[in-house]
Amino acid sequence: MDRPPAPAQPLRRAAVTFRCEATAHHLSGSREVILASYRAASPRLAARWMRAEARHLARLLAPEPSAPHLESVLLIAAGPDCPRPDDGLLAWAGSDERYEHALRVLVSGNTYLLNVTDYDARYSVRAYALPTRNRLLQPPAPAGRRCHAQAGAGRHRTPRRWRFAR
Repeated sequence: MDRPPAPAQPLRRAAVTFRCEATAHHLSGSREVILASYRAASPRLAARWMRAEARHLARLLAPEPSAPHLESVLLIAAGPDCPRPDDGLLAWAGSDERYEHALRVLVSGNTYLLNVTDYDARYSVRAYALPTRNRLLQPPAPAGRRCHAQAGAGRHRTPRRWRFAR
């Protein structure tokens, strides 16, 4: 019985990395600012980054009143109906169930998005899959043949030395 020929290169599952971002959006939709970004090699690293970034963003939105940079500032207590996006971020970051849910969503290849809103901005912490190309290792060149230099390697221009008149 004849067997089909083996593929020249082994079949591999497509490599996936995860793009993680923390952003702030103006509620009018006119502006978006990327506050932080990270490229994770696995869904677990992406979920960990999201958890750490949610805590960090919460500390930035509601710093401790005893922080050194707030010592000389007059602080006013906010009312109970004031939006508190830091509470939503800390609640999400402190929940193991929400972390596991985010991990399951990322493992399935879907985007995970956490949104909290303030009076004039929406803050988002998200992660989504980015397919990447596998780079297969090139076999060594046969003896007596030169390999081509990789991009970026080789001779470069030397920097100019500026001469100033004295």
